Amino acid sequence: MGKEQKKLANIFRLLKKMIDENEEYKKEIYNKETGIIYNSKILFTVEGNETDYVAIVFKDGDIEVIEEKIDDPSVKFIFKTARGLGKLSRASSQEIVYSLLNNKIQYIGSLSDVTKFFFLLSYILLKQKDDYEKRQAERKITELIPFEDFTDWDSATEQMTHKHLGYKVDKVKYLDDPYLSKYNLKDFNRLNYLKYFRFNTQVEVCPERAKLITDFARKEGYTPEDGNNDHPGLKMGKLLNYILSNKEASIQDWDYLPGMSTTKQRGALIYPEFGGIIFWPELYSADSRDIYPQLISQETIDILNTEVFPYWADRCLREYTRQMTGNKLSQQLDELFVFYFMWKTQAISHTIPGFQTFFKRGLNDIIQEAKKKEEKCTDQDKKDFYKGIQLACQGVLTYANNLANEIKQKASEIDEKNASDLLMTRKRELENISHILQKVPAKPPETLEEAIISLWIMWIALTMENAHMGLSLGRLDIVLQPFFVSDMKKIESEEKKEEFIKKAVELMGSFFLRCSDQEPLLPDIGNYLFGGSGQDFAITVGGVDSEGASAVCDMTFIILKAAEMLTIRDPNLNARYCPGINSKEYLDRLLEVNINTHATPSIHNDLQMIKALTKVGFKLEDARGWAATGCVEPTICGKHFGHTNSMMFNAVAAMEMALNNGYHPVVSMKRRIGPETGDVAQFQTFNDFLNAYKAQLHFLVENSVECNNNLGKVHQILHPSPVLSSLFEGPIEKGKDLVDGGAIYNTSGVAVIGIADIIDTLKVVKTLVYDKREIDFTTLNEHVRNDFSTPEGELLLNRIKVIKKFGTGDKETIEIGQEIIDFLYDDFYSQENYRGGRYLTGFWSMSNHVAFGTLSGALPNGRRANKPFTPGLTPTPGGKDLLIQNIHSVAALDTDKMPNNLAFNIKLVPNANDSHEETLNHFNGYISSYFDLGGMQMQFNVVSTDTLKDAMEHPENYGWLIVRISGYNAYFTQLNKYLQLELIERQEFATH
Repeated sequence: MGKEQKKLANIFRLLKKMIDENEEYKKEIYNKETGIIYNSKILFTVEGNETDYVAIVFKDGDIEVIEEKIDDPSVKFIFKTARGLGKLSRASSQEIVYSLLNNKIQYIGSLSDVTKFFFLLSYILLKQKDDYEKRQAERKITELIPFEDFTDWDSATEQMTHKHLGYKVDKVKYLDDPYLSKYNLKDFNRLNYLKYFRFNTQVEVCPERAKLITDFARKEGYTPEDGNNDHPGLKMGKLLNYILSNKEASIQDWDYLPGMSTTKQRGALIYPEFGGIIFWPELYSADSRDIYPQLISQETIDILNTEVFPYWADRCLREYTRQMTGNKLSQQLDELFVFYFMWKTQAISHTIPGFQTFFKRGLNDIIQEAKKKEEKCTDQDKKDFYKGIQLACQGVLTYANNLANEIKQKASEIDEKNASDLLMTRKRELENISHILQKVPAKPPETLEEAIISLWIMWIALTMENAHMGLSLGRLDIVLQPFFVSDMKKIESEEKKEEFIKKAVELMGSFFLRCSDQEPLLPDIGNYLFGGSGQDFAITVGGVDSEGASAVCDMTFIILKAAEMLTIRDPNLNARYCPGINSKEYLDRLLEVNINTHATPSIHNDLQMIKALTKVGFKLEDARGWAATGCVEPTICGKHFGHTNSMMFNAVAAMEMALNNGYHPVVSMKRRIGPETGDVAQFQTFNDFLNAYKAQLHFLVENSVECNNNLGKVHQILHPSPVLSSLFEGPIEKGKDLVDGGAIYNTSGVAVIGIADIIDTLKVVKTLVYDKREIDFTTLNEHVRNDFSTPEGELLLNRIKVIKKFGTGDKETIEIGQEIIDFLYDDFYSQENYRGGRYLTGFWSMSNHVAFGTLSGALPNGRRANKPFTPGLTPTPGGKDLLIQNIHSVAALDTDKMPNNLAFNIKLVPNANDSHEETLNHFNGYISSYFDLGGMQMQFNVVSTDTLKDAMEHPENYGWLIVRISGYNAYFTQLNKYLQLELIERQEFATH
């Protein structure tokens, strides 16, 4: 046995001794009180070494250290080097995460066992609890200003420039100045305070939902193996009824909207049945992370560590799928972090409920319909599905009733005799809110206030049902406009109308802030895979209605005003613009909000999006009703269950395997992953190489689809969605949950990442190896493997730089790009998902262009190893002002083959000498030209490189700065350094 293996065996013996001699530690592997036992067989070895092994076996409270190979390990760790093996015992959870990400450590087997084992190492060997307790004792609680004493706060939004529009446009009925230019955040003291409160309150982990679902599952069982033989929909109906009936009923001080997603002012929810368990090793370190720290109490740690995580270790979606399918290669590839990322291990919520229909009906009507369907049908599965709908929706009503009672009690506690005018105003507000909750969401709302409160209650319920990741709100301007109009019609005086318009802005702003009261529970690995991402829930405004007429209305501009004033990361605002239908004034306002917020909204060409959707089978009337989910992906509200971010697909991984005959150099050059497509030296023509790349792509397409479908089938068994299904057309009519194909439209969405790097790589290979014959493929590939690190490699890089790339207007790169896009579209579309629908491709990347890039080697296009890919469908930075050429190149690609949309990112900085009007005209000219050429989506970062550099150096001055990553917004100072540098290195264009 090698030296490092011996060292590790001795460390494990020390771990065993510490556990055997300490009752507190002993409970970590054998807890008589909870009945939880940690049984695991973990094997450690070094890649290429088939003789030296170390194993540690946990069985019924005993530990055995074995210095040889064992059969059937629950987890097998493979280290790239013996030295890495020796460092294991001293590594923090963050260091282990980095090693896993970089494939310096690989594992095969149960991720739950991995997370529990690393928790033991950090808790017992590294004694992280001692450090945690010291931080807790030293932590200073920031005293926030109470609302009664609040006068002002520098929210960094006062320098905005506004254009006044003194006439109505599109379908605006009541706003004399649709831009609402006279208002800024200081005109809304309550909103200013709520934003101040949010920005100065640290995120804290909330165990409430995790404990409630665990309590229910322990009593009733969660899986068939537990003895729960209920129909899945009925089980989930009971479960949600329990969670919602027992959830804490509360309202944040001075807020309009009742209810909170968590029990914390800013909370992070845990979904242990999905991906929450990956947080296990960081229970005692999450509060001390450099990036995005999250507070956590000892009480919460105890609940998670002793009750929640042990129960879900084998029952969470990922591990149950592994057990059901035998840990297929397709799932192992997901866990190598390099090839694709499967969202169904974390959530299934990238969709949009039918809120418009819900407002017309209310929950009572939905419950009654489900009850009648249950009584009439004879199929037991359908009867149970309908029972589940009723139970889940009744749980929502119970929660609303509990809120009404709690808020009524709060109002009664304000003493009229001694209360200030401000408190008396609050008392009347609370009484009004309690009264509204006695009506909605049971019955249809009649006023804007009732509609927004009803929407918020349903939003809380939906996030109790499914992990809140990309579940989106749809076209709120269209949904809320009838209530705004109805309220305005009742007002006679112009003064009162103006007051109500201001109240509508305040209600909308309050909704924005309340919706973002829940933060994602991010383990450290999340900071690197999805840096800075919030819950990625989208609101969409504008575009056309079902008849093709302009849908831009009063609420469109009210929503835009709220977004502009608050300038917060979530919700992710998306704007539809239909050339020739929507007004120029509306587009100018979208651009003005972009300039003032630096990053939002994302702007979409309605004509191209609708065209792409109809090409894949959506009816024209329905396609016109699309809205963005998550980042930029289109979904037909209330009709289309598309899980539009079912996977993040790394197109560059297939290129690395094509260059290495099926091996991936970062993963392993000793374990072939993909098919044998041949030594690059043997390729006689460019098409030979192109076909090798397509073969590797197809291999990854088939495996990613298999993995997604297997996870989807487990959702059908374990976690259907009765509340969500009740808000869709189709499920109640069919007697079938959304996860079973109950929606009218059933697709799965794919985000293809790294496409510009692929186009440029193929162009360089074609030019240098085949067209010009300046270098043979073997030599080129050697330079790539060596990261161009030799003097000859540096010379080659200089040659590569002058080859025309995608984004320069070069026709050949566009042709190459189109061929790859066509191939991916056809290959994915030919695959059927677990609900009978098709896979739709899109070209956007969240922040995975950075994560995948840092896990990849060099490429023939001159990109160095571990550098980010370009985001979305954006050309690589060229060092020259090629914005017009960029626009022409991206617009030249066929957007019909991108029905899951694209992200075209532009860092565009106004000229300091231009007037506001001139700046708007420049921005308008760029985006109008792009849309006229057939471009589908464009998004801006309106911030200079120098400002970003300064923010990186002095983050304390830039907590307010939001930036656009690739489809979502983030606070720049909360990004990891790789993402910050990627944003800095993006090509900066100046308006002219």
